[in-house]
Amino acid sequence: MRQAFSMITAIFVILILATIAMLSLNMVANITKTTTIQYRKEQAQLYAKSYTELAIMAITQYDRAANNNCVNTINGDIGTFADGSGYRVATSISYIGGTGLPAGCTMPTGPYVASLAATNSVAAAIIDVTVSYMDTSTSTSPIVYHMRTMQKI
Repeated sequence: MRQAFSMITAIFVILILATIAMLSLNMVANITKTTTIQYRKEQAQLYAKSYTELAIMAITQYDRAANNNCVNTINGDIGTFADGSGYRVATSISYIGGTGLPAGCTMPTGPYVASLAATNSVAAAIIDVTVSYMDTSTSTSPIVYHMRTMQKI
């Protein structure tokens, strides 16, 4: 009788320990997934900021008068985007205002932009940076981070 009670107690303790182990493994997996998602988002934000600064440098160093056009796009891939480990960055640059901008500069459309461009003598650039990355664990469509900046040139 005594040995049977010890056996039941041992099985009960093993079940409790197995349940605790499963809960802790589940919690570790969730924390790892959350940390990875947060890391990828932070990387996308940093890439967007870097490409914004790259666009500003490209705009200020580019000779618009000699080339009769402007820098309108800057695109790039970081890592391998197709397998989910990389990022795809697309930068679109639009110009507003300024009386000396060449005809090859991309101008945004809209009623407010047209009136601003006609009356403003100071040129400015609207820089749109879109960073896309894949999260293969949750979906097959890319996650997109967008950042818009306006810079006087």
